[in-house]
Amino acid sequence: MHILIVEDQDLYRRALAESLLELSQVSTVSEANSVKSTRKTVSEQYHKLNLIILDYGLPDGNGMDLLIEMKNHHPSLTIAILSASHDTELMQQALDAGAHGFIPKTTPMVVLLSAIKLILAGGIYIPPELYEAKATPQLTINASEFGGLGLTIRQSEVMKLICSGLSNKAIAYQLDITEATVKAHVTAILKHHCVSSRTQLLLPAKS
Repeated sequence: MHILIVEDQDLYRRALAESLLELSQVSTVSEANSVKSTRKTVSEQYHKLNLIILDYGLPDGNGMDLLIEMKNHHPSLTIAILSASHDTELMQQALDAGAHGFIPKTTPMVVLLSAIKLILAGGIYIPPELYEAKATPQLTINASEFGGLGLTIRQSEVMKLICSGLSNKAIAYQLDITEATVKAHVTAILKHHCVSSRTQLLLPAKS
């Protein structure tokens, strides 16, 4: 798969490109550092782009405006917003505008890569803080709510991160526990809900 990274900070962009190339799903990565260079790259590579990781703050324009522009011209483009902001209203605006994810730059690399894999697989990455934001009650999922489903506190925390699309490895990093412990919690959650996979677990929430 081919990914375009749009980011004006050279060191961050190159580090992200190197990390993405370690994923088995990613074969090539292109780079752009401005609205102008992004437009040029997209016009040249549109048919082979599988994902655009788009920085919100660019030197010659706004990433949100560019997102809307590209989705209007190429509705099938898969675009994820990358931002230093943790503003939940901005996150919601990006998702409403057609972004397939909003990834804060403070996100640990292991979690960021998990989010990218989710998006490449056709999912949408929603950062955990958006679930908890009062400004977006339709997405609010608290661990205590899962507790009402008969889950333990830790299982509820794991369940919330599963809903964010994180892998077992990323969940382990977030909760500072071992991956084996996460697997045990996931197994218990699946058994509790009488399903055999994460996909089946999330189907009711998407129906």
